[in-house]
Amino acid sequence: MHYASIVRILAWLGLVMAGCCGIGASVALIHGERAPLIAFATTALVISVICTSVLLLAPARQEVSRPRDGLGALILFWFLSPPLAGLVFLLSVPGAGFLLAMEEAASCLTTTGYSVLPLAPDDWPVSLIVWRGVLHLYGALVSLTAVASIFAAINLGGPGVHRTVLFTIPDGSFFDALPRVIIGAGIALGATVVVLGVTLAIARAPLAIALADAVSVATTGLVMPGRAQAGPSNDVQGVILFIGLLFSTVGLAVALEVRAGRWRHALRDPELVTLAILALIFIAITVALGERLVDGAGWAIAELSTSGLPVNASGIEQRMPLPVALLPAMIGGSALSTAGGVKLARIFVLSARAVQEFRTLAFRKAVGVFAFRGRVQPEKAIIAVWVYLVGYVITLAIVLFLFALGGFGFEDALASTVGVLSNAGHLVVTDSDRNTWLSVVSVVAMALGRLEVLAAVPALVPSFWRG
Repeated sequence: MHYASIVRILAWLGLVMAGCCGIGASVALIHGERAPLIAFATTALVISVICTSVLLLAPARQEVSRPRDGLGALILFWFLSPPLAGLVFLLSVPGAGFLLAMEEAASCLTTTGYSVLPLAPDDWPVSLIVWRGVLHLYGALVSLTAVASIFAAINLGGPGVHRTVLFTIPDGSFFDALPRVIIGAGIALGATVVVLGVTLAIARAPLAIALADAVSVATTGLVMPGRAQAGPSNDVQGVILFIGLLFSTVGLAVALEVRAGRWRHALRDPELVTLAILALIFIAITVALGERLVDGAGWAIAELSTSGLPVNASGIEQRMPLPVALLPAMIGGSALSTAGGVKLARIFVLSARAVQEFRTLAFRKAVGVFAFRGRVQPEKAIIAVWVYLVGYVITLAIVLFLFALGGFGFEDALASTVGVLSNAGHLVVTDSDRNTWLSVVSVVAMALGRLEVLAAVPALVPSFWRG
């Protein structure tokens, strides 16, 4: 483990966060928000001093870093960044203790999106809404970079569900390959926000809501607190949000194929096909429950994206039975997206393997070959997906138990567990008293969700940090 490289990467990430404070400070200055302005300035100063000191003290060695170093940096990032980003909330919101501020920041950075601060939706300073949006974008960029590089390098998905043309393992230092991924993911995020923001504004959405919803769609989170209970003001905005969430759910895997002009490959992508099939199933369920077809379609995409952002004002979200409401969020979106959950690719792998097994039962001498995105997969790739699923279920059970210990009833604990592990903030119960236990469990579980559970396992083994 090359600690000098890891701490320097973390320090640079911290300086980027300090620079982002300048955006919030500018908005606070324009709107005359004195307390947030001081909070942004103080946070930027604290982070800058810490990170600059680290860069000066840590030796700038030309070490050949490995994917394991990238994973170590990622694990530390998800647990160290919320306390720093949460300083803004701690210093500017009366009654927000350290843990609530840290949970708020973790919710934004992991694009989970729920809010626990003691502020009514109409009482939020503009600069803090902007800060939530900035943290969503920052966390989304880190997430996309991680899945397209670190996770791809260590092959957490088994059959290479995180592979992308943006990344190949370099001959030299592992960190040398990250700029290309960051640029590619940043362009995708930025373009999505600009296009959605402009189209929503043209569709007569207020500018602030248009920008917040654009960021929410691009990051599959919820920037504006309470937005999960308020749909768009007209049908055109709903259609724009629906299309945006659809693209954000399938993520980079399909977007890169489209960019390369391979439309047929994009339309036949296994994750896109899986998304279409699952959406049809959930739409059929909502229609069977007496809902309109168009409302069911909007709800299905909003839930599979794990954003929970309503695309219409039907209120269907409040009428769904709990098992139906939780299942699509547990499944989630593409492995190369900011959506949480088990991921569409793994659902496709397990479903395709199940079909293959049934064929083998019918034709005893049949020889089955399983392929994913044109690559024949070995047996160990399927086993890796099963191991992930077992790990996810075990983690789900543990977090559910911990929420119950914190005072939640079964339904609230179950909904909150799926919400934090799938980074679907609209499912998290926040109308109860948040005690220290609930906040700590939530922060850790949100980080585990972003690490896709199994990536955090090496952190529990001392040899991982000593190697």
